[in-house]
Amino acid sequence: MEKLSAKSDPIYLGEAIVKKALAVMIQHNLVKFQASERNNNVAEYSMMHHNVYCLIRYPKYLYMIKRIYGTSEEILLEILLNLGQASASNVIFHSANRLNEANDSEVLSPSALHQSFQRLAQDNFIIRCPKLAENATLLKVPTLEIEEKEKFAVPNVEIEPIARMLKEKATQLGGHCDSEIIWRVNHERFDIELRNVILVNAAARRVDTTAGELYHLILKLWRESSNPDSPATTPVSYNVIKDAVRKNDSSPILLEHFDHYLRVLHEDSAGLIDKPGDAGGGQFNLDYSKVFENLACASLDSIVLERFGSKALRLFRLTRIQKFMEQDQMQNVAMIPAKEAKMFTYKLLEHNFLQIKELKKGTSNFAPVKSFILYHVDLPQVVRTVLEASYKGLFNAMVRQMHDLTENKRLLEKHAMLESMLERLKGDDGVPEEEIAELSDTMHPAEKSLVEKIHLMSDNLTLGQTQADETILILESYLKFKSKEL
Repeated sequence: MEKLSAKSDPIYLGEAIVKKALAVMIQHNLVKFQASERNNNVAEYSMMHHNVYCLIRYPKYLYMIKRIYGTSEEILLEILLNLGQASASNVIFHSANRLNEANDSEVLSPSALHQSFQRLAQDNFIIRCPKLAENATLLKVPTLEIEEKEKFAVPNVEIEPIARMLKEKATQLGGHCDSEIIWRVNHERFDIELRNVILVNAAARRVDTTAGELYHLILKLWRESSNPDSPATTPVSYNVIKDAVRKNDSSPILLEHFDHYLRVLHEDSAGLIDKPGDAGGGQFNLDYSKVFENLACASLDSIVLERFGSKALRLFRLTRIQKFMEQDQMQNVAMIPAKEAKMFTYKLLEHNFLQIKELKKGTSNFAPVKSFILYHVDLPQVVRTVLEASYKGLFNAMVRQMHDLTENKRLLEKHAMLESMLERLKGDDGVPEEEIAELSDTMHPAEKSLVEKIHLMSDNLTLGQTQADETILILESYLKFKSKEL
């Protein structure tokens, strides 16, 4: 029996169950293994926390791919997410089966899906898994490796065998030429895309949708010329940006007022665009560290406002801007009565939104030491505190939603079945209205009201989860780029 320690009582599971669970989690990129530093013959397993968290982002991944490419690429990604890791041929085969079930009239050619798979790999949304190293067979704990140039290279796929298996209505592909080349979803690439969506939405929210469209085009230019993990992008010239706008025929208004929109984005206090030079009509880049610091501060301001009120927000924002402030100075500059200023200061201090720094000044060897208490905002520390609270809030929303849906499962199934029957009867012209009304009345008005309440609460919890996830992405991005500055 294997013992799994936890904060609560230990759990005892059979060896076979533990091995199967590890295999499933490794297959879905949730756990990784490596040889122990103390004993190379023993494998150590560790959880990939970010990949586990990304499970809740899978619906966003699918929507994003469908919006960028189309249905075929969405199905390919969905199959790969369900399988965890799979070869290109296997993903194409299962995707073709899924699409053929939806279109009974004709069998889809897998060659089109192969091209879609290549597009996903070319744009780095999927990535090859490391393969066994050359000396892996000599080790008890195998090592995995992959060359940089192979990460997104799609191998040749034999289309004819896949098409033949599809015509035979087979459920499994069997042996194929690229069975040892395994693919998985590239979470880092999706993080970049989600990050860009936040920036585009910020530009559109601060100016208008046309400015958001311009910012989206500039982000594409930055992505092509820069490392996405660097704190700042490579500068792009004014002429290059204008050429990209000319090639994009979707918005004539943008081309007409291009200079105005570019100037507004550059002068905006959010720091969406920086101008490090004037060559080529002006050089423009994006300082990720700066822009995500501004977005993180905006998120923190919103949280402080909701939890403690406008006066606490005034004190928090003032302290953050002034770096260090004494208690009397805070209440005088913020123009808040002393009693209220002290109360809100201590509340912010209690919840870790403010920090204290004590300065001691000794006048002589015999005189008592005089100390000054300064309040300041340690932004990375505050962000980590809020990030932890966001994780907890997201988890609580998911648990509450699951509890409500589970507790009322029978009622929801009854309502769904009734709605399905009513839709079917309304589509039949031969059914009288009295019969439809009688069937509708089989569910009590109180039950209908409860179903509406459950659906409304579930929608609100889903919206809350989406907003919490966006806040988490902003705060994580800030900490990521801040750490690269140090």
